[in-house]
Parts: sequence; structure tokens; C-alpha cells
Amino acid sequence: MSSTTIDALTTKAEPSPLVRASVGFILLATFLGIFGDFEISTVNPWTEFGRMLLGIVTPDFLATESLATAILNTIAFAFVGVAVGNSAGFFLALAFRFRIVRVGSAFIRAVHELFWALIFLQIFGLTPLTGVLAIAIPYAGIFAKVYSEILEESDQSPLKAVPKGSSPVSVFMFVRLPDAWTHFKTYTMYRLECGLRSSAVIGFVGLPTIGFHLETAFAEGSYSQAAALLLLFYLIIATLRLWVRQRLVPIYLIAAVVLLPWGGEIASENIVRFFTQDIVPHPIRIIAENFGTIVWA
Repeated sequence: MSSTTIDALTTKAEPSPLVRASVGFILLATFLGIFGDFEISTVNPWTEFGRMLLGIVTPDFLATESLATAILNTIAFAFVGVAVGNSAGFFLALAFRFRIVRVGSAFIRAVHELFWALIFLQIFGLTPLTGVLAIAIPYAGIFAKVYSEILEESDQSPLKAVPKGSSPVSVFMFVRLPDAWTHFKTYTMYRLECGLRSSAVIGFVGLPTIGFHLETAFAEGSYSQAAALLLLFYLIIATLRLWVRQRLVPIYLIAAVVLLPWGGEIASENIVRFFTQDIVPHPIRIIAENFGTIVWA
């Protein structure tokens, strides 16, 4: 066997950087787990696990009140939130070359939509605006990054045929955008699927989606009800490409806006309190209060 063949076999046998990194993280997690403060609070965890397995094979689709409303709310929050995030992200992508836009997009997409929901919950309460913004803001940052990369990686050769002095808007609309449009649609479809999951998650803070009933079912140990909700949610995700058609999207958006449970009162004092007190870290607020006391004294 030649040295070239031996070198080739040796090279193929070496694990990839991804495998090495994955193994390293597993070993590190295992080592740190030794020092973790783990505790099983359930009296009999195996009995509880058996109840969960029983719930999976005996789903109860009639246990949840207003189930149809929860499903419609889940879909409506996803459509409106993704639509708003998509629109904002598209315009951010056009200005993505500016550092402030890149940094801002990175910041808003780094915060999970559940945390955005907790933030807006303090400002707007349990209103649809809280759920829509919780999805739209991080998704705007994601859309901005991905759309800008699609535009950068699109075929630039048609630009050579553009006459000199053409309007930048015309060049973008008739030369660059058509080449990227298919990629935009494909990624938006994927992001809508993610939006449905995000819409379910924001129900954990109290918004009327499937997640609200799912969290309640698990908290009460109603595993048959939880299994039914999960199966229905999986069905919605699995059939997404069957019932979402491009020509029907405007109708879905209008219906989503109408079906969202608009209402509730946005108190201005909550907004003022959030920006003057809640958002300020507690140690800094204590220092400021003590400083104010000393000054007035």
C-alpha cells in the first residue's frame, strides 16, 4: 500500500471538527454535572412517568374547554407576528450594511420570544399586542440577517446588463428581487412553522394559545389532555404545507387580525413604571434611592 493511500485513509479516519466539538461539549457537560445541584422532588417519579405514558396512549380531546378558540389563536398569533417580523426584517435587510442595523438585529434576535413576552407583559398586560410583538421583534432580526445573506449570495451577473443611470429602486425591484424571491418565500414558510411553535410557547405566560392549556394540563397532571393538545399541535405543523397557499395568505392574515382577541386596556402608568423602575436593575435602583435620600437630607 502506497504512502498516499495510507495518508488518505488516515485523513478520512480523523473525526470532523463538528464531531470533536460535540464530544468535547458532552464530556464537559458530564464533568460539570458532577457538581450540579440536582434533586428529584417527585415522591415516586416512575409512577408519574407511567401516568405520562398512559396519557400518551389515551389522549382526551374533549378535556380542553374552548379548544377550537385556542387553536385559532395559536395560528392567528403566528401569522400576524411573522407577517410583522417579515415586513420589518425585509427593510432592515436593505440597510444591513450599516453596523448599527447589524448590531441591533443581533440584539433583538438573541432574546427568545418567551422573554420578549415577559417584558411586554409588564407593559401591555395580557393583550394580543404582547404576543404579536414577542414574535415579531426577534423574528425581524432573524429575517434581516437571512434576507441580507440571500441578497448577497444571489446571482450578480444580471446587474452587468443594467443600463447606467438606472434607478436603484428599479434595479432592486426588477433585477435583484426576482432572483431572491423564491428563497424569500421558502424561508418565510419555514419561519411560519417556527412562528407556530413560538405562538404556543407564549401561551406559557398566560396568552390564550395552546401553550396556556398545555402548561395547565402538565401542572395539574392531566396527561391525557396534554397528549391530545400535543397531537393536535403536531397535526397543525405537519399539514402546514397542505393548507398554506400563497394565494390564500392575504385571506389568512385578514382573518388572523380579526380573530385575535383584541381588547383589554393598556395602562400608561405600566409603561412609565417599566421604563423608570422595572427595567432598572435592583442594585442600581437602591443606590439611586439612597443617593436621592442623602441629597434631600
